[in-house]
Amino acid sequence: MDFLESLLELAQKNLLEIITWLWVIWCAGVAFGIVICNVSGFMNRRTLAALRRRYERHRMKPEDETAPFEFDLAHLKNILICRDRELKDDGERMGLDFELQAVLEHFRARIQKKLADLPATHQEFIERLRYLYQALEELKDLFEPEQFFLARMALKRGETGKARALLKQAQALAHQQVAAASGTQSAVARGKRLAAQAAFLLGGIEETNFNFFTATQYYLKAAELQPANLTYLNAAAEFSYAFGEFHETEYLLKQVLKIQEKLQGPEHPALAQTLNNLGVLRHTQGRHAEAEAFYLWALEICEAHLNPEDPDVVSLMQNYAGFLQEIGRNIEADSLKARATVH
Repeated sequence: MDFLESLLELAQKNLLEIITWLWVIWCAGVAFGIVICNVSGFMNRRTLAALRRRYERHRMKPEDETAPFEFDLAHLKNILICRDRELKDDGERMGLDFELQAVLEHFRARIQKKLADLPATHQEFIERLRYLYQALEELKDLFEPEQFFLARMALKRGETGKARALLKQAQALAHQQVAAASGTQSAVARGKRLAAQAAFLLGGIEETNFNFFTATQYYLKAAELQPANLTYLNAAAEFSYAFGEFHETEYLLKQVLKIQEKLQGPEHPALAQTLNNLGVLRHTQGRHAEAEAFYLWALEICEAHLNPEDPDVVSLMQNYAGFLQEIGRNIEADSLKARATVH
């Protein structure tokens, strides 16, 4: 009894100190619990993130590296037939606009040629998808990883919609960067380069889908943004010629020739195709003296530097022979045709 009384007396005297210690112990326990929860949560999140990365890597890698490019031949045939029918209907609606009718007939002829050799067209289609798949890599930093992966996988299945959406996004972002960095020369140049690349790839997607009108617009935009890029200039020149925009074609081809001469010299084999194209353009325009000058310059380069069996050389000979026959120089034309046939 005396012991309990002594204990109660001691407790009364030190009540405030005891309460203080209990409060300290409780706070320390709460703090320790919070630390343990945070550390545990962090470890769990890190573990889950590591597992997710491993999962994504193993999920994406096999498909990304080993999945083949596949596209049903019958589906490709149906696309071509539908495009041909659309162009035919458009041509009938043109009425007396014979110039535009001629453009539509040109593209119909392209599609019918592809229909006539479906296996070759299918292979060309797959190669174009493969090129787009690889080219997207250069714009990878502009996209979310998941979006980028899904777009490339869709290309392997012959589906271009996701890639088109990403490239439009990249094009808009690049234009924004140009506007925002108007005072920084390197940033402006980078933005224009990315915008041009996105436009060119969009042109490739539209060409893959046989949407020639839209493809032309994108190719011209790419050439406008990067006027020293030979690939963009040549693509824009090819389609502007098909649409009968000869002044635009002339400007683009002369730009190509100017750059090639400056970088490679006037006798470099790379000039032959450009000169051939200029010869065809002048021939179409009825400017015969200039056409022959370009053909002869191209032929001189081919004979000096290229194999006679090269497809570009054969094409040049056939174009020049057709030109000679049209202006009545049939003996020279027949001789050139014979050379092209033998090779």
